[in-house]
Amino acid sequence: MELKKGLERGPFNDKQAEELNNALSGLDSEQLHWLSGYFSGFTQTVSAVMATTGNESTVSLNAIADVKSEKINILFGSHTGNSEVLAMNLATQAKERGLEVNVSDMASFKTRDLKTIKNLAIVVSTHGLGEPPVQAEDLHKYLHGKKAPNLSHVNFSVLGLGDSSYVDFCQTGKDFDAVLEKLGAKRLAPRQDCDVDYEEEAEVWQKVFLDAIAQTSGEVSTSENQNGVTVPVNGIKYDKKNLFEATILEKINLNATGSSKETIHLELDLAGSGITYEPGDALGVYGSNSSKLVQAVLEATNLEGREIVITDKGEKTLLDALTYDYELTPLSKTTLSKYAELTNSTRLKKILTDNKVLTQFLPGRDILDLVEEEPYRFLPNELISVLRKNTPRMYSIASSQEAVEDEVHLLVSVVRYNAFGRDKEGLCSASLADQFEVDDKVKVFVDKNTRFKLPKNPDAPIIMVGPGTGIAPFRAFMQHLEVSEKRAPSWLFFGDRNFTTDFLYQTEWQQYLKEGVLTKVDVAFSRDQANKQYVQHRMLENSKELYYWLENGAHFYVCGDAKKMAKDVDLALKQIIQQQGGVTLEKAEEYIKNLQLSNRYQADIY
Repeated sequence: MELKKGLERGPFNDKQAEELNNALSGLDSEQLHWLSGYFSGFTQTVSAVMATTGNESTVSLNAIADVKSEKINILFGSHTGNSEVLAMNLATQAKERGLEVNVSDMASFKTRDLKTIKNLAIVVSTHGLGEPPVQAEDLHKYLHGKKAPNLSHVNFSVLGLGDSSYVDFCQTGKDFDAVLEKLGAKRLAPRQDCDVDYEEEAEVWQKVFLDAIAQTSGEVSTSENQNGVTVPVNGIKYDKKNLFEATILEKINLNATGSSKETIHLELDLAGSGITYEPGDALGVYGSNSSKLVQAVLEATNLEGREIVITDKGEKTLLDALTYDYELTPLSKTTLSKYAELTNSTRLKKILTDNKVLTQFLPGRDILDLVEEEPYRFLPNELISVLRKNTPRMYSIASSQEAVEDEVHLLVSVVRYNAFGRDKEGLCSASLADQFEVDDKVKVFVDKNTRFKLPKNPDAPIIMVGPGTGIAPFRAFMQHLEVSEKRAPSWLFFGDRNFTTDFLYQTEWQQYLKEGVLTKVDVAFSRDQANKQYVQHRMLENSKELYYWLENGAHFYVCGDAKKMAKDVDLALKQIIQQQGGVTLEKAEEYIKNLQLSNRYQADIY
């Protein structure tokens, strides 16, 4: 790359032009782009340096370096990979401002380095019922323990990810925020708690945090980073902010006649979107409230639905807002809190003060139950103000793009139940089952999951535990392996209620076995015998072989229900390691922890 002639036309003497030409030659476009951001911030500090040096003709690089000496440490704790992506985005933006950045997952971070950190950004999700993700467990425990250091030299801010439908919304982020302050650290920017729809709030937090760093260091804000998304031929970027309307190509109920379940296989068309995904990723899908429930809420609140309300998507009728833009079910702590404040209900406020009572109160209830139990004469916009915005439901993708190309497949368990005297349903699953048919369009986006991926080593064995719809990502795994013609050992544990009606994708698994893509299958159908059998029982029956696979480098995957199944599987795995390895429970737990931290034990649970 010859730059000298161009430099000679600038304000450089021959020696400077020669030195710059030598320094810049051979750099790629990414490196040059980084330098452009660096020098943009670099030049904006010149006036500040001149003021301190009193020299208006030349500026020392050492003086500039003194002003630009700020370094940011970014720590992330992620369950699905969203926290990691946001941490990397923050790092990119900081580098474009000319700042030095160090990014690390919490599991790899050395706590002794806390002594030398000045600026700290925490990006962390909440796992399970208010618990830190595996990556964050040790740091979380350390900071809350007796060995935690004084951190009065640290400036910090916390970005928490969570789901407000859970009682302990963003609890891990709140924990880190509180304990850092307790240890003396200075909060540089307010903690931001992000719901499922987190992008806009996260972007605001990133800018506020970096601007606060700029104020402490003298660094001046430069242009904001543009997050990378796939751009299709038509130039439109489809992501969580700009949803793609995918056409339904196929819709099949996989449960046979007589089944007590309803599990739908959906095939959606992504042609023209430019959207890409990998096995292990999820698809975000937006559903809508049933007309029956919407009408019942309108009647209970003495509203007609024709009223015009102001939403975050502009003005529209109350009927449309309640149908498409807000959630009427399930009832969340956030909605209950807003409702209690608006109605000044002593009963509801008391419930909110006791987490045990609250966790018993919320399940099964929806906004209609609340309105009937605690009546209130709403103005249209007041009703909207207490409701949670419609959020996407995340479904593990059941296909490999290398196999199905411009399609994406989903496996959806339709939620229907009776509670408090009424038949109820899941917002999105029932929408897909009852409101959408072939050729209809569904609003979707891809959610990358960097924490649920096939091994980087294609020869590594894999063990997959996926009862019910938890089998979805493993179908994607098999499709990917079939297309890539990889034949590493693979073992599936699948379970459901009945063999004859609920063996999802049965013929496909049989074909994978025949072709050698799948090495081994063990199934458990809980209601085919008097004593219920589950996947963890099949694991225990195969203890010796399963432990042998682990000892020979197998990666262990589990997908499905978080409340019971995942815990039972984890307990069975501990028992297997304890018995077959001849170790204590403590050592077995340490074994599993090492599997998790080395990405050999991955979970996609919900």
